Amino acid sequence: MTPSRLRGGAGLRRILPVLIAGRLLILAPGAPGAPAGGEPTLVQPPFGHCLGITRVGTFHLFLYLGTATSFSEPAGLTAVKLRSQDDPATEHDDDELTVFGLNSGRSEIIYNTSLTSVAIYGEPGRGDGQFDRPRGIAADEWGTVVVADTGNDRIVRLRYDGDELVFISSIAEVPASPPLLDGPSDVALGVSGRIYVTDSGNDRLLAFAPDGSLVMQLTGDPEVGVELEAPVGLAVVEDDDPHLDRRAGRIVVIDRAGTRLLSFGLDGRLRNSTTAGEGTSGSARFDYLAIDYHGSVYATDTRGGRIHKFTRHLDHVTTIESPGADGGDLDEPRGLTIWRRFGQVFVAERTGAQYFWMGTDVQDLEIDGGRFVPGVEPLRVRYHLTEISRVTVSLVDPQGRTIHTLADERRRAIGPNVERWDGLLPDGSRLPAGEYALTVRARPVYSSQAYFHDTESIRIIATH
Repeated sequence: MTPSRLRGGAGLRRILPVLIAGRLLILAPGAPGAPAGGEPTLVQPPFGHCLGITRVGTFHLFLYLGTATSFSEPAGLTAVKLRSQDDPATEHDDDELTVFGLNSGRSEIIYNTSLTSVAIYGEPGRGDGQFDRPRGIAADEWGTVVVADTGNDRIVRLRYDGDELVFISSIAEVPASPPLLDGPSDVALGVSGRIYVTDSGNDRLLAFAPDGSLVMQLTGDPEVGVELEAPVGLAVVEDDDPHLDRRAGRIVVIDRAGTRLLSFGLDGRLRNSTTAGEGTSGSARFDYLAIDYHGSVYATDTRGGRIHKFTRHLDHVTTIESPGADGGDLDEPRGLTIWRRFGQVFVAERTGAQYFWMGTDVQDLEIDGGRFVPGVEPLRVRYHLTEISRVTVSLVDPQGRTIHTLADERRRAIGPNVERWDGLLPDGSRLPAGEYALTVRARPVYSSQAYFHDTESIRIIATH
């Protein structure tokens, strides 16, 4: 099947290098921007990076594809830096990604073939180049694309070749009793080439070798009495993934109708679990998953209009409803994908999509008691970070002068942190009595660190 394209004019090629597949922006780097407001765990790229266009919708879809398609039940997304699109002589193009997104209601994939053009692949049916309400998609740098063709009870393998998607084969195409796959909901590709699939109707997860042979079946962990129940969302990282800081592979699955998260090792042993609402604000139902460079887990909550973030151990970190500088609400977030190398995040929505960078948020800043006696009672500063960050903690007098720096660009962990100070200045004298402001400034450790920070301040009183 030959993809259809519609190219924009020269001005639009500069301003709107858009992928509408999950309706996403693929944009070139630009000048620094101002610190983000809103909920800065996810931040909008600076103006110079995308000329202020970080959200796309129906207008942009029409602009690029005319009447060739329309939004209908957007589903999974995947982002990848394709080898075929890479110039090994420079790193300047390394954040220019190809994003494939499922337009499930129309049984098609929409993807960008460059920074200036968009293509469509697929139509309803059971044959080559056809799908039935596909839900999950994954791709690797070599151009392999796999699709959970949910309604057809199969996994479709495609290859990106010369700006086109080409049908290669399918898994579970031959009818069997019982069928090998029953309503596969999501799919992931490991760096080894393994294909992981949530086989929802059979209450299990399967892994296939690159040749399509079955190599693993996971139904739970019987040693701890946990069984998979209609698993849907899936995210996988393998030990050798170059964009994973600790190289600790994991399989994270959503099951129980979107109410439970389970994290397994690649050996099938259960590592961690949590249920919807545990540690989150209000009820939740999880839909799609992504794992970032540090192993944190992101889960979309379509009905709640939110994204929930968890640590690698599935401890709740934060709930994001209004990300970015403009604080705009998420509109039924669906599929999401993270390019872990640089912390680029793409989120599909009901009638549009948003593009973010990884940021960080300083939360729950407090001082034990609000008062302290320098040289006698140590000052304890407590705060919570939503991302691993470089943190500077400063004490500022009423005239705005920095009196002392408790921490200077120190790397701090995601979650709760404590800074301690005895109240003695560098010359050994005690901090004079009075009222001060204590400021915590955090920068993410991703590429966004040069553009964004979050700062929180609190009043403290020193007494003698």
